[in-house]
Amino acid sequence: MPREPLAAYPARGGPLGLRSLARNWVALVASLAISPPPVRGSFARGDGRCVFVIPAFLAGDWATARLRHFLKKLGYRVETAGIVFNLGPTTRLVAKLDATLLRLSSDAPIDVIGQSLGGVLARGLVRRHPERVRRLITLCSPIRVPITTPLAPAARLLERFFDSDWLARRDAIAMPPGVPVTALYSEEDGVVDWHEYLLEEGSGGENVRVAGAHATIGSSPSALAAIARALSS
Repeated sequence: MPREPLAAYPARGGPLGLRSLARNWVALVASLAISPPPVRGSFARGDGRCVFVIPAFLAGDWATARLRHFLKKLGYRVETAGIVFNLGPTTRLVAKLDATLLRLSSDAPIDVIGQSLGGVLARGLVRRHPERVRRLITLCSPIRVPITTPLAPAARLLERFFDSDWLARRDAIAMPPGVPVTALYSEEDGVVDWHEYLLEEGSGGENVRVAGAHATIGSSPSALAAIARALSS
């Protein structure tokens, strides 16, 4: 029986397509150059514990700069994944994320934040090492296959380089990873069908609606506020 594709192109006439994808990339470039609106609210200070941040598909640590700056100002020790461009779950990247998590959590469990595909990778990472993680926060991260996105052609092109074991277990993405999960989603997403982000009731996690586009969700004021509250819980 043929294996279900990892990603599927959206149906014509829907809210997702090349135009919405282009708007996201323009918004991402603009967000790197323009000061974001302030994050409203009073948030608990971090205690210096480690927060490990994993970027989205076709993005890198550079795309999480606003998020990391915000968390550092709150008092967390923020660590990157060392990724220039996230090309998907290659054998090398999966091994690198495992090694980084084990190194960062050698003294105490840490928090993990993953954006989009970064959150998908984080779910597998946390499921393999639940004792090493205190909480997982995903930002617009799909948990159901096939993922509905105009990036499907790029995913299919790169899939030949993906780790075979990861691909064989991809249906397990939706399984509870064994730690508390906060899943942020936005109905204004524009890159992935936001319904594919939602955790099922009884999964041990919570869905939190925020405002913002897929590519810039890491600098959305409402998303940053939700992340701060999740980390303090």
